[in-house]
Amino acid sequence: MTWKTIFNPFERYDEKTLFVVGIVFLILLIPIGYWTNAYFSSIYRIAHLETNSIFGIIVPTLISFASPIIILYLLAIILYRKTRIIDILNTVLISQIPLIVLLPTEKITYIKTVGDRVIEYQKHPSSAFPLLDFTIMMLVIFITLGSLIYSIVLFYNGFKTATNIKKWQHITLFCIVTFLTVVICQIFNN
Repeated sequence: MTWKTIFNPFERYDEKTLFVVGIVFLILLIPIGYWTNAYFSSIYRIAHLETNSIFGIIVPTLISFASPIIILYLLAIILYRKTRIIDILNTVLISQIPLIVLLPTEKITYIKTVGDRVIEYQKHPSSAFPLLDFTIMMLVIFITLGSLIYSIVLFYNGFKTATNIKKWQHITLFCIVTFLTVVICQIFNN
């Protein structure tokens, strides 16, 4: 396995395999979301429910996945007529896997405790500096940020592979449409 395979699995693996893997993780997202009391209000945005309900997790999560699929497919058809819906489905589904894998860490109470202790130190800096807590908190931040960046890279590479875009104008349009999709999806899900 090479770096290219890690950052662009869309060129290496069959679309049916990617689709099955994406659907499996989407299905796993429902019980994970129920367990963590969280749902995707849009791609790249995880929100928490006030009252835990399976319906309250399924509907916004499916909307948050369906919206970018539909909008990106329309954009893809404009940019490259031969774009297949399966490629856009895979782009959205596979790109969210790093965030789905990260979601169960919400249940690790030690991480919240570490963050609370660092915040407490900021309020009262005269006490001993919590070096271990600070190190753990920074590690969690780097892992979270790395997962988000990896997800965005997968999203971009999947769309680029599906549509064969090369011009900077098309890439800019893709970024703008993605941003607007995220914002619109959050408005509908809130």
